[in-house]
Amino acid sequence: MGLSEHEQRLLDEMERNLYKHEADIVNTSAGPRTVNYTKVAVGVLGVVLGLVLVVIGVSMKLAIIGVAGFAVAVGGALWALSASRPATGDEAAARGTASEGPAAAKHGPSLMERLSQEWDDRNQR
Repeated sequence: MGLSEHEQRLLDEMERNLYKHEADIVNTSAGPRTVNYTKVAVGVLGVVLGLVLVVIGVSMKLAIIGVAGFAVAVGGALWALSASRPATGDEAAARGTASEGPAAAKHGPSLMERLSQEWDDRNQR
């Protein structure tokens, strides 16, 4: 059963929005990244120090030391997780993995063509 004109327009609009948002996601989440290992090491040390403070606070029955230790551990974890950032053009070129932008991501058949092909293949079985 085919789609009505209204359904076809809605589907086309959804496809356009998907491609637009997909390109935004690809640009922000994919590609080479650099890691500042010093920040990672300091963050891991902060987590370890915070956990030691939590244990000391529990063993001495001093809640303030335990809470401070937890805060230090969370701060260290956040510090370590912030160590990664997208590579700049120079760094990506040095690795040989230069980002090609959203135009390179939009090759091959469209979403509708792929779905139609999958539907046809499924019905032929």
